[in-house]
Amino acid sequence: MRSLFFLLITIVTLLFTKTVYGEKIDVHKQLQQAIDEAHDGDVLIVKKGIYKGPIIIHKPIHLIAEPGAVVDGEGSEYVVTIRAPRVHVEGLTIRNSAYGKGAGVLIQKSSHVTLKHVRIEHVHYGVYVEKGTNINLLNNVIRGRDIHFAQRGNGIHLLKTSGVVVRENHISRVQDGIYLDWAKHTMIEKNEVTNARYAIHFMYAEDGVAKENVLAENINGMMMMMSKQFTIGHNTIERQLDYRGYGSLIYDSEHVVIHNNTFLYNSTALSLQNARHCHVKDNEFIGNYRALHSLYENPNIIVVKNKFLGNMEDALIQGAPIAFDDGIKGNYWDTYQFYDFNDDGVGDTPHRIRSMYSRLLRKWPSVQFYFQSPALSLLDTTESFFTQAQAQGEDRFPLIEVDHNKNETIERSWKLLLFGSILFVSSLLMIGYGRRMTHEKNC
Repeated sequence: MRSLFFLLITIVTLLFTKTVYGEKIDVHKQLQQAIDEAHDGDVLIVKKGIYKGPIIIHKPIHLIAEPGAVVDGEGSEYVVTIRAPRVHVEGLTIRNSAYGKGAGVLIQKSSHVTLKHVRIEHVHYGVYVEKGTNINLLNNVIRGRDIHFAQRGNGIHLLKTSGVVVRENHISRVQDGIYLDWAKHTMIEKNEVTNARYAIHFMYAEDGVAKENVLAENINGMMMMMSKQFTIGHNTIERQLDYRGYGSLIYDSEHVVIHNNTFLYNSTALSLQNARHCHVKDNEFIGNYRALHSLYENPNIIVVKNKFLGNMEDALIQGAPIAFDDGIKGNYWDTYQFYDFNDDGVGDTPHRIRSMYSRLLRKWPSVQFYFQSPALSLLDTTESFFTQAQAQGEDRFPLIEVDHNKNETIERSWKLLLFGSILFVSSLLMIGYGRRMTHEKNC
């Protein structure tokens, strides 16, 4: 089917296209003039060269650029403006919008527009879509200016849009990588965002999916505010290490499913603040300073079947309790120190999320030097027996990692039981021997 599509495009190109030769005459006049003179549905092949912007596409055409075709805005507000339906722009390099305003591409009140394999650089906003529907932004590279993020615009800004697909874009050096402002029905898939304030920023957004994205070395990976009905899955969110930052922050939002993501080496991996009806499941929290933070009221939150591995602090609950199990299964915690003697994959005692180490860490940050040390292991064990009232939360059904070979697991469990029994009996014998020796000495 794809081969047939490209064959049809080739035939249409050979029969009906106009060709723009930028090297021969006034390239600005020719490119805009070619667009002005084109008929609906024409395909314009843009040859290698530098074309002076801005240009305006006001009719449904295809603009296909050969390698080395550049539209240079030379400081104009919008380098390329699209104000027509069924426009396709592919392969073009777009650069140099105005400082402090404007965009590489403005798509305004248009539908069924595709921007593909476009490179946008040295601009304020990358792509600004206003009141657009059924827009496809595919395989583009967006690079802002190397200045403080407060002076940058967003990589992709969606204002009052519906049905936008943002897929396989590489975005860096922007304020927010992908910004959803009153956007509905948005698909954000397989993008890479680095060196931004917020990699993906949801504001009053509704009904969308963010999946398989890589968000690294930003201040915040995902910032969701006053939004609802989103699925966030299979993303890699790593190295958001700024003291102000989060891997993901869900604030005053509802009906969000966060599943199968990897939160790796973040300052705070996931923060829930006035979130409602959210399901956090099957995620991995690995090597974060703090894995999960719950602040204020977070009603109807379920955190289940996640893995907490090597985090400085697994969870901090500052507000109402949240559920760490669904009544059958909970989460895997590498700090859980009890056993599963009946081999059902669930620990025999609840896992209590305690606060002593958290309090010490907040009061004396240098305590992190002793992370996973024998001293802190002893503190955790002691606290589990004597400070249950201080628990911030409880996973009633903590998961145990079980080997694929069930017989080995059963054998290991019985060995642990036997070893524990021997230690117990030995302790009793030593106590009895000590009492007898004391009695004989006194006599």
